[in-house]
Amino acid sequence: MKVVETAMALQDAGCFSVVLECVPAPVAAAATSALQIPTIGIGAGPFCSGQVLVYHDLLGMLQHPHHAKVTPKFCKQYARIGDVINKALLEYKEEVTNGSFPGPSHSPYKMNADDVNGFFKELEKLGLDKAASAATAAAEKMDTAHNAQTPGSPKETK
Repeated sequence: MKVVETAMALQDAGCFSVVLECVPAPVAAAATSALQIPTIGIGAGPFCSGQVLVYHDLLGMLQHPHHAKVTPKFCKQYARIGDVINKALLEYKEEVTNGSFPGPSHSPYKMNADDVNGFFKELEKLGLDKAASAATAAAEKMDTAHNAQTPGSPKETK
């Protein structure tokens, strides 16, 4: 609840967007639904308005590459990785755009069933029915996607 309430307070204070980092997908979905400003997720599941990663992490870099204009002339350039970087960034953009990233394996922050239900009830108490619905749908979608990707998971029955 604190994340949603804080995000709403930030919106009320005039923020133009909110970054949600390392939170369970249902919480991010609820915050996104409750707000009129965009949410940007980093480790917050697929239900934010947009996604961001630190490109050094995305590319598996161990140190920040210096831009050509600021690289000292005494440095030797051992590799030209611009094409590889561009390809990786385009692939990332495509996966965010088509919704395949972040998926369940990249949304590791979970809530137990009691916490999820309590969270939904707290949202409803605050009159945030739309946010509660978004969080419920997000939790169900993440559970379904997780079960589909986990070998030996119980299959849903109707």
